[in-house]
Amino acid sequence: MDKVQVFVRIRGLNSNEKEKGEAKIVKSSEDKVVVDEKTYNVVGFGPEVNNEQFYKSTLQKIVHQGITKGVNVGLVCVGESKSGKSTTLGVANSPVGPGLVALTAASVFDHVTKLNHFVGVSYLNIYNDKFADLLNPADKELKIKTQASLGVYVEELSEISVKSTADLMRLYDQGNKVRKILELEMNTPTTKSHTVFTIYCEYRTAEQTLVRNQIQFYNVAGLNHAQEQDVSKSLKSLESSISQSVSGEQVTGFSGSKLTQLMKSVMDKSAYLMILGHVSPTSKSSDTTGSTLDLLTKCQAITLEPKPNTLDTKQLIEDLRKRVAVARNAITSQTTGNIAKEHIAELDNSLASLSAAKRLQWDVRERASALAEEQRRETLADQGVLEWITQTAGQIKNNTSSVLLLQKEKENLVAEYKKQRETVDGLKSELQSSISSHTSLAEQPNQSESVLQESLSKIHKLRDQLKSGNEKLRDLKKGVKEAQDKLKLERTQSASTDLETSGNFALTLMMKKDEIAHLKRDNKQFLDEEQDRLQTESVQETAEIKLSATQGNTLTLEQIVKIQEQHVQQNVQLAHLALHVQCLQAENEKLLESMEALNSAHRVETETQKARNLLTFRQYKEFYEEAKAATSSKFQDLLNSCIQDCIFLSSKNAELTEENTDLKRKLKHYN
Repeated sequence: MDKVQVFVRIRGLNSNEKEKGEAKIVKSSEDKVVVDEKTYNVVGFGPEVNNEQFYKSTLQKIVHQGITKGVNVGLVCVGESKSGKSTTLGVANSPVGPGLVALTAASVFDHVTKLNHFVGVSYLNIYNDKFADLLNPADKELKIKTQASLGVYVEELSEISVKSTADLMRLYDQGNKVRKILELEMNTPTTKSHTVFTIYCEYRTAEQTLVRNQIQFYNVAGLNHAQEQDVSKSLKSLESSISQSVSGEQVTGFSGSKLTQLMKSVMDKSAYLMILGHVSPTSKSSDTTGSTLDLLTKCQAITLEPKPNTLDTKQLIEDLRKRVAVARNAITSQTTGNIAKEHIAELDNSLASLSAAKRLQWDVRERASALAEEQRRETLADQGVLEWITQTAGQIKNNTSSVLLLQKEKENLVAEYKKQRETVDGLKSELQSSISSHTSLAEQPNQSESVLQESLSKIHKLRDQLKSGNEKLRDLKKGVKEAQDKLKLERTQSASTDLETSGNFALTLMMKKDEIAHLKRDNKQFLDEEQDRLQTESVQETAEIKLSATQGNTLTLEQIVKIQEQHVQQNVQLAHLALHVQCLQAENEKLLESMEALNSAHRVETETQKARNLLTFRQYKEFYEEAKAATSSKFQDLLNSCIQDCIFLSSKNAELTEENTDLKRKLKHYN
C-alpha cells in the first residue's frame, strides 16, 4: 500500500529581507525541518535545490508511473502567499529555470511522442467558490458535474489539445496573464484564489491498449488568508478531507467547497498524490510556517491504493446507447404515470452520460479544441488583450544579419588565433629543445666548431621565428578584441531596439549576463596571455644566458641581480593582474545579483501595469460600445420618426391633392 508523498520547500531570503538583515529560522536537515527549536519529521528542500533537481528527486517517479500505468497524478501546493508556490509550478522568464509543469510536460511527451496519442490541457481559477476559465475567459457559467462512469468534471471548461511542451507552456503562461487581469477586475490579489491546471494524457500502446491518465496541479490560496471569508471555506473543507483520509473514514468533506469537489479525483486514494508545502524562512512568517508543517505532518499518514483508469470510451458509448434504447422502449410500452417518470429520469441521465462520453473521443475533442481556440482568440480580442496575452519572449529576436556576419568574423579570427598559438607553442618547445641540445654539445670535449656553429645558427633562427610569431599573435589578439567590441555594440543596439518595441526588461538582464560572461572569458584569456608572454620572455632570456655560457661568457653579479629583480617585478605584476580580475568578478557578481532583484521587481510592476492599461482600455471600449449603441438607437428612433412624418405628410399631401382636384371640379361645374 502506497503513502502520499509529502515534502516542503524553503524559500530563500528575498532582497528586502536581506536589506533588513532578517535571519533564517527555518532549516532542513536530512529528513527533518527545524523551525527555531521545534523539529518536524518532513523532508525539506532548501533554496539551493532548483526546480529540475527537485523534480528528479520527487515528482518524476510518480509522473512516470502514472503515465505508464494510466493512474491519475495530483500535486497539491500549499503554503503562505509569496512562499514560492507559483515559482515551483513555473513562471515566465523565471531565474530558477523551468517549473514542475514544464518538466512534467516534457516527461509526458517523451513517453507518448512515438505512439498514437492525445494530450490536452485546461486551466481553472477558483475564487470565492466561483469558477473562471483561464484559457477562454468568456462570460459563461461553469458547473461541476458528476457521472458514475466519468467521475467529476467541469462542464463548459475549455480543453485545448497540445502537440509539444512548448505548445503546452504557451497556454499555461497565457492563462497566468488572464489570471492577472481577473485579479484587477475582481480587485483581489491572486493569493486569495486557487488554480487547477490539468494535463489530459491518452495513448494507445503497441498492442492497441488504451492508457489514459490526468495530471493535476493545484495551487492552493495562501494559508495566511485562512481566516478570511472568501478563502476559509475552501481551506476548511480541504483540512476536513485530509483529516478524514488520515483517520481512515469515508471522506465526506469533498462536497464542502468547489476546490475539494475537484480534488476528489486525486484525493480519493486511487491516484498518486504529492502534497508539497512552501514556507518562508523568516520569523515574521513563523505562525503560518508552523501551520503548514503541522498540515504536512498530518498528511503523511494518508494511505493510497492507486488504480488505473479502466474506462474504454467505445465500450462505454455502446453500453450507454443500450441503456438509452431500454429506457425509450420502457417509456413507449408503459402507461402508468409513476413508472413513466422513472424511465424518463433514467433516459435523461443516460442521454447526458452518452453526450459526455462522446466528448471523450479523440476526433470530437480535437474539433472541440479547435473551436475553443477560435472562441478564445475572439474573446481575448473583444476584451482588447489578445496581443498582450499571446505575446511571448520568443518574439524578441536580435540576431540580425549584421550580428551574424560579425559573429562569423570573430569566429574566424579566434580560429586563426588558436592556430597561431599552437605554432608559437611549437616554436617555444623546439627552441628549448635546441638550447638543451646545444648545451650538451658544448659540454662534450673535442666537439667541432662547425657543429656548434650550426646548432647556434638554428637557435638564432628559431628565436627570430618565435619573435615574429609572438608579434603576429599580438596582432591577432588585437583583431579578436576589436571584433568582440563591434559584436557587443551591434548586439546592444539590436537588443535596445527590441527592448523599445517589446518592453521586455528581462532582455536587459540577459544582455548584462552575456556581457559579464564575455568579460570573465576575456579576463581569463588576458591572464593566460600575460602568463604565456612572461614565460616566453623567460625562455628567451634563459636561452641567451645558456648561449652566453656555452661561448665562455659569465654573468656578473650586477647582471644576476638585475635578472632577479625583473623576475620579481614580473611575478608582482602577474599577482596584481590576478587580484584585479578577482575584484572585477566580485563586482560583476554583485551587479548581477542587484540586476536580478531589479528585474524581478520590474517584471511584476510591468505585468501589473500592462494589465491595468488593458483593463482601462476594455472599460473605454465598453463605454464606447454603450455610447455607440445609445447613439445608434437615437438615430434609429429619429429615422423612424422621420419616416412616420414622411408617411403622414405624404398621406396629408394626397388628401390635399384630392381636395384640390375636387375643388377644381366644382369650380368648373359652377363656371
